[in-house]
Amino acid sequence: MQHRVFLSVLAALLITGATGCSSPGQGGEKGENAEVVQRVSLAQVPEPARAVIAKLTAGGKIRKIEKTEEGGRTIYDVEATVKDRQVEYDVAADGSLLTAGQSVSYASVPRPVRSAAEKYFGSAAGLKASVETEKGQNFYEVTGKKGTAPVTLKLSATGQIVEEEKE
Repeated sequence: MQHRVFLSVLAALLITGATGCSSPGQGGEKGENAEVVQRVSLAQVPEPARAVIAKLTAGGKIRKIEKTEEGGRTIYDVEATVKDRQVEYDVAADGSLLTAGQSVSYASVPRPVRSAAEKYFGSAAGLKASVETEKGQNFYEVTGKKGTAPVTLKLSATGQIVEEEKE
């Protein structure tokens, strides 16, 4: 009888190990590329990244920090309001600033970006923009509605659509 119980427990452990096991309630969700996105507080961010985030958002209000793993690297996506501007940063756990972005007026984005956005959305009505610097290059995010669905486009300075995110 003990041998049967042992074999049953062993089989259950092997099945669990082979199929994988996840704990419910981890506070994470799947991102668009199947990475796990976990909402965290500033206190949960490692010191090097926390110091950079605190400096970048000084005098402002942090709205959200999300932790993701990208290419084996932990990244903290920070959304905040600083001096009446919406800002967003991607900061690596080691404190490296990967991207920095801020809201701008739609009229201030380059003409090729506006042309591409207006062609995509059908008009300029209700479009909002931000500029993001990534690896020394500027990209523009334009948010609007395509039909009834909110969409954010990431465009190069020449108006090429780099990414489309349907919300």
